[in-house]
Parts: sequence; C-alpha cells; structure tokens
Amino acid sequence: MKKISLVIGLAALGTGLAGFLWSGAAVGADIIYFKDGMRTVCHEKAWEEKDEVHCEYDGGLLIYPKKDVAQIEKGPSVKAGSESGKGPDMGPTPSPPPATAPAPPSKAESPLSARPSSGVLFYDPRREKKYWSSPTVRHDSYQEALSALASEFNRPVQWIEENMGDSNDLGQIREILAGRKQAVSPAPAGPVGHAVAGGIEFYNPRRPQKYWTAPDVRHNTYEEAIEAFAREFGKPAAWIELHLGDTNDINLIRQALRDAQLAEEGK
Repeated sequence: MKKISLVIGLAALGTGLAGFLWSGAAVGADIIYFKDGMRTVCHEKAWEEKDEVHCEYDGGLLIYPKKDVAQIEKGPSVKAGSESGKGPDMGPTPSPPPATAPAPPSKAESPLSARPSSGVLFYDPRREKKYWSSPTVRHDSYQEALSALASEFNRPVQWIEENMGDSNDLGQIREILAGRKQAVSPAPAGPVGHAVAGGIEFYNPRRPQKYWTAPDVRHNTYEEAIEAFAREFGKPAAWIELHLGDTNDINLIRQALRDAQLAEEGK
C-alpha cells in the first residue's frame, strides 16, 4: 500500500463544502471529522496510531495529526475483524436489505464521475491563495470564494453552498453550478415595477471590497458606495441614504431608489 503523509494547516471552511468531500467513497466507509469543521471520507478504514490518524484512501494511506481530529465515525458496513486485535469475531452479520436502484441522473447534469477533471483545485492548502473561484480569481478564505461564485452565477451564497457538489475540482464545481442554475425554473415575476431579490449583497464584510452598488461596481467604504449611487441617480448623498430602504440586496435597493425617483418626478 502506498503511504501518503499529509500535514495540513486546517482552515475554517464553514458548513457547506466542509473540507475535502471526496467523491467515489465506499458506502459505509469511515469518516474523519476535524476540529475546524472539515471532514475526510475514507474509502475504507480510519484508525488512530500514536499521535496520528490514518485513513485508507484510493489504495493509499492519508495521515493527519491526531491533534487536529475531533472524532472518527465508523461506517456501518466496515467488516468485523478487519483490524487485528480490535475485538472478538461476533459471527456473520445479517445480510442488508436489497438496495433500491438509484435514479438515473437528469439530462441537465451528468454524474460527477463522467465529468473530466480540470486539474485545478477549488481548495489547496499549499497555495498562497488557498481558494480559487476560477483559474484566474483567487481568495484567502472560503467565504470570499463563495461570494465570488455567488456574484458570478447571480445566486445567493447559500444556494452556491448547497449546489456546488462534493468535488474539490474547480472545473467540476463550476460545471455543476452552471447546470443547476440552468435547470432551475425562473422565479415568478413580482408585481409590475418591483424587482425580485437577486442574491447579491450591498454589504458583505468578507469581500475584499465590502460595498457593491452593482455586480461589477465595487467600493471600499460605505461613503464611496453612497456617492456612486448619488452620481448615478443624480441625487444628493443624503437623499440616497434616506431612500435606501432596509434591505441588503442590491436589486431591491436599486429598485427602491428608482421608485423614489419616479415618485418625485411624477409630482
């Protein structure tokens, strides 16, 4: 068995991707949960050995520092007695009920295994910028990468997290997001003259430029954003602040400003 030693400085990834979510893992295999929320799904067994945690993966062995591991969850289908000295043989286990045949994949999205790997990782702890949302757009944190993908695909950050799949391959993640976005039916139109929330935030402290007045117009400070709106709508900054409304969604803010402008012009 080949032995691969990994000593990884674990970064906080949030609850969506939660680390390397390896595709193709065997059903019932052991799962290693790390203290910062990451996890690794082994292909077979995981066990503690001195100050290390070992994980059988793809015919090799992944090794993590034990101090970074919160717990090891044993898979239900691991064979009894597969590790010497782990306990007495309890006899044959009852056969599991026949598995239901999996539903065929939809036409809009091919199985992950059918997608060619791009060779570019979404997360790589060895890079200076560990998270990449595209081969040329790179970030320091998981949340910054999610925000960039949310802006690019015009979807909320939560939608990106829920729909990016389990792969760590950037090309596969982007293909999944594009396919799922195309498959989603358009939201029902709101009342005439009123915008539907677009999922792009006016203010997000995790972004390098925290204030956005449009998907491609970004600012470092609140005052810069207000001045940008003032120039666009031909109104004083105080008027912009008065009519921003209570939402943090760019589409709804811009619609509120347009409505206030039209109301004044109609007087």
